[in-house]
Amino acid sequence: MLSLHRVRQLSFMIGILLPLAETIRRSARLMDWWMWVDDYLIGGSLIFGAWLSRNQSPVGIRALIAAWGLACGMAYNGMVGHLLNLREPDVSGFSHSTVGIVIALGLALAVWCLISLINFRGSNSQPA
Repeated sequence: MLSLHRVRQLSFMIGILLPLAETIRRSARLMDWWMWVDDYLIGGSLIFGAWLSRNQSPVGIRALIAAWGLACGMAYNGMVGHLLNLREPDVSGFSHSTVGIVIALGLALAVWCLISLINFRGSNSQPA
């Protein structure tokens, strides 16, 4: 399992890189904002959750769990969308299978972070 410190580091890193990468990927069609706004929501929630959990407060850790849960749900949806459209070109010029594999790796990371947080036992946590 990952430590809270490592999950927070990943949250800040993914929270910045995900919206940036999606903006670059969709740079030819930025007017279709509904196609990329979810990545900004994920990034913002990861950064906000990481910031709130800086003192290991139960509320902050719950916010970080919610942010990674959101990332899991959105990544699953995106991965399936790419798998269903394998024969069509992606807006980025990459194949849907390539983008789907990158999303699947991101989903695996998100699940790992989520499970690590659910199993986290910090100094302020109550026994289950």
